[in-house]
Amino acid sequence: MAYSMKDIAKEANVSLTAVSLVLNNKETRVSAAKKAEIKRIAKRMNYRPNSAAVSLSKNISYNIALIVPDITNPFFARIVREITTFLNKKGYGTLLIDSENSYKNEKAALQNLISRGVDGILLVPSNEIFSKNEAEVTDLLQNIAKPLVLLNAYTDRDVSYVNFDNTKGAEMATQELIKYGHQQIGFIRGEDNFINALERYKGYEKVLKRNGIPLNKKLVFKGDYSMASGYRLAPKIMENTELTAIVSSNDLMLFGVIKWAKEHQIPIFKRLSMIGFDNTPYTEILEVPLTTIDQDIEKMATEASDLLLRMIQTKKKIVKRIIIAPILIRRQSVWERHC
Repeated sequence: MAYSMKDIAKEANVSLTAVSLVLNNKETRVSAAKKAEIKRIAKRMNYRPNSAAVSLSKNISYNIALIVPDITNPFFARIVREITTFLNKKGYGTLLIDSENSYKNEKAALQNLISRGVDGILLVPSNEIFSKNEAEVTDLLQNIAKPLVLLNAYTDRDVSYVNFDNTKGAEMATQELIKYGHQQIGFIRGEDNFINALERYKGYEKVLKRNGIPLNKKLVFKGDYSMASGYRLAPKIMENTELTAIVSSNDLMLFGVIKWAKEHQIPIFKRLSMIGFDNTPYTEILEVPLTTIDQDIEKMATEASDLLLRMIQTKKKIVKRIIIAPILIRRQSVWERHC
């Protein structure tokens, strides 16, 4: 049986107002002895406040919306896990939405979540969002009626974001291959409008130029960050006999290349040195563990969630850009090339 403050008031022979003041630790003329009695009765009745009523009175729901583009991608799944864990410790629930990499779905979700009364929104944008009408996207992000923080994306709009240094990550990967004697280095990138794709490609270009290596466009391949796109690109990659190493904008596309090579009985780990991006859990259990660029997802989740909660608690809009440094995780997929 669920007991209410009315039941406690009746048993303690006091007013409902007195019970409310005591249980909410508010100032009251109730004696210390009566306060103790009210609290004993509440404990014995296993009284729990009506969370909906408390939320309504404080104009706060203790719910945060989290929108991701693809929950099946291990990278985004890890973001979800870290954010929900962090927010749970802070007393907040998480409403999760998978936008299926669709701007239309993102826009609808944002509007729906605001009407549901969430306290704030954490948005991992789709690849579509920044290719849409600039004025419309600016209006959507800057004038949203709730605190908002973007994750895993840059923007020059008046919006807070937390992202990794993607250019630096690609630089580290490319330089690592050059250090091992590789000159003919391929690159698997995303489309220009894809989130972080251009920054990673710029890092690759920058290091080639710094080391006096001409950019060979025949060694640059475009995918869509999925394993399937890596699988489709694999034949074209393998026909480049001068290629000795490759950097991929994410691990999943490399997994696709590896899968195709195995099906065609090509010893891929002897044929190419490889470095991925994201440090997904599966990189360690491959036949040859994959060297990859790690992005500190726990730090991203913590920074973004903490920033959002500050905005909620202070009721102030904060525009902050947080960039997290990447880490090169060395494993066994890079070998030394002897000329």
